[in-house]
Amino acid sequence: MSTLPAWDDQMEALKGVADELLATWRPEGATEAEVQDMNKLALSILACGYLCHVYTDTHRPVFMPLWNFACNQGGPDPDYIYLSAEIDGTGTYELTGRRGTNRFVEITQSGPEMMTSLKGHERRMRFQAITNELDELTIADDGTFRVLLSAVRPDGYDGDWWPLNPEAGKLLMRKCACDWNNELDAQVAINRLDEPGEDMSAAEIARRFSQMGDWIKGMITFDMELVRYYEEHHGINVLTRSQWIQQGGGLATKQAYYDGIHRIGDDEALIVEFPVPDPCRYWQILVADDRFATVDWVNRQSSLNDVQARIDPDGWFRAVVSKQDPGVHNWLDKADWPWGILQARFYQADSYPEATVSKVAVADVLTHLPAGTPTLTLEERAAQLRHRRTGAQLRRIW
Repeated sequence: MSTLPAWDDQMEALKGVADELLATWRPEGATEAEVQDMNKLALSILACGYLCHVYTDTHRPVFMPLWNFACNQGGPDPDYIYLSAEIDGTGTYELTGRRGTNRFVEITQSGPEMMTSLKGHERRMRFQAITNELDELTIADDGTFRVLLSAVRPDGYDGDWWPLNPEAGKLLMRKCACDWNNELDAQVAINRLDEPGEDMSAAEIARRFSQMGDWIKGMITFDMELVRYYEEHHGINVLTRSQWIQQGGGLATKQAYYDGIHRIGDDEALIVEFPVPDPCRYWQILVADDRFATVDWVNRQSSLNDVQARIDPDGWFRAVVSKQDPGVHNWLDKADWPWGILQARFYQADSYPEATVSKVAVADVLTHLPAGTPTLTLEERAAQLRHRRTGAQLRRIW
């Protein structure tokens, strides 16, 4: 008789996961819509867990979809395609593929642990992450590349090589595109070279499957706690340099994060302003809910980057965060969420600006913006959103 859990056993272990999350998210009680939204989020993180934890392993790694518009956790940057592969830091791996035309493609070595809670997570954030990017490599005329990763450079090998932290357990890939409709996403394959690989054992499959409840709760709880950290330490209706995520090793060595809380009524708006750094390899801004799920960026303009945004003649970026459409080009749609995260990032900039945030009535937005601020008709807004929706679908998220 089998000692491993059957399907019904695994399903039983998942019971109560969403209820626990709801008790944390809405301790005073959730509406029917909020219950279903949390169920949907939990289901998406279960799918993410299968792809990134149950399916792939260190012996036969594959870059699998991590965060995207269907698995919307951790405040995904809509310009990034996130993928993850499990690795053994003592192994030897080969990455091959085609560079594409993305703004940049980064691969960060991270620790092996699953997220559980913000509390006590600082040790993992201090993991000595190493971040490399494809543009460091020798790219052939046809766009192809090859690089080896290992703790020690292989004897006699004189090709591209990246040192691998022996304590690493995962590779996180981020493909950045700003012109979603025209940039071509990089293609990257991974193979382990120091062993032939083997099928995952039945016991290991069962063990990983059994961790899915903790995977879901850990991922979502971590982000709900992070939002509340920003509420406590950054304040309301502000956008300031992050006091926490900058500890993130390889995740933050090249870019500065700004975070704050947005909390406004349906007839109110926030005007966000900052001078755009020059030079700056990439910048963007987004709005997310109070679980750090980025507002639906396929169907709503909940983010803007340095291609999508319009910069005023004085070199400043000015945007309006609101539920109601204020009729300006740089609108950040917060949807129906009463509060949540406002986040910006600046990548490889020589200086980092101070941002100002002002609360005004939606009806008065144009009086607080420079004369000549571009406005859109209903038809122009529909075309803008259709272009955005098309571009989001053209990205290679799967």
